[in-house]
Amino acid sequence: MGLFVHGIYMNEVNWRNDGQRYQCLYSVKVTGLSGREVQGMTVIMVPIPASKEGKFFTPPAQKDPYFTQKLIHKTFNWSEQYHKGPYFRNMTEIFDNKEIDSGNWITFIAETEKGHMLGFKTNKTRLKDIDYITSFVADNFDVFDPINNGSPMIFPVENVSNVSSVPYGKYTKYASYPTYDTYVYLSDNLKEEENIFFFVYLNANNDPTEWPREYFGWYNNLLAAKVNDTGYVKVKAILGQKLGENDSLDVLGSQYAFDYYENKTSHVINETTNYTNA
Repeated sequence: MGLFVHGIYMNEVNWRNDGQRYQCLYSVKVTGLSGREVQGMTVIMVPIPASKEGKFFTPPAQKDPYFTQKLIHKTFNWSEQYHKGPYFRNMTEIFDNKEIDSGNWITFIAETEKGHMLGFKTNKTRLKDIDYITSFVADNFDVFDPINNGSPMIFPVENVSNVSSVPYGKYTKYASYPTYDTYVYLSDNLKEEENIFFFVYLNANNDPTEWPREYFGWYNNLLAAKVNDTGYVKVKAILGQKLGENDSLDVLGSQYAFDYYENKTSHVINETTNYTNA
């Protein structure tokens, strides 16, 4: 009986849903494009999930089953695809060469002068807005100090603000919202007076099966900008954090987000607005 219990337990651990792992949710919305008539290839590029240094995440390794799991699989005639643990996609499999919006845009991982970025390209002469969302699982990342400990942000990352931290149990947490500079890119055929609006959001939670409730949490990154230029445009991004039952520094509740949605600022880097204590 003990062997069966162990096998059942390990199967539940191996096949738990992605939200019970080190998971990142990544969303990109680019609006103000729909209905525009253009000529030639249109290219939009946005920050991509990577560490401050530009390193991509590592997915968990696919695990071989324990003997007790093999016993369960054979006894209950599990499909062969479940004989090993789940397979987790790498960066290329998730982000490169994917059709979105019925083929109106094709994604690509771009190697640029600013570092890696996520690109969207199309040969269509009449454009549509970009609405893209995906998720991925990493083998590990740090939610307490993601900036300095190699966790995914929205890269490129430049000019990180002074980051103050306070004790939090055995660890530390941010005392305010860190900000940093990043980039978007627009091809020259988008030269018009109308704004194009960028919303790039990355939310990362640690694994609740590995961390007690007081240390389970997440951090999120937000870029919200309106741009009326082409080429590489430097913009401001912000990072928030939520740990345990404590007060949240959620970016969507920050002054940064409020100012953008109230149309007070573009977040293009030509101003000195300070959001670290917002």
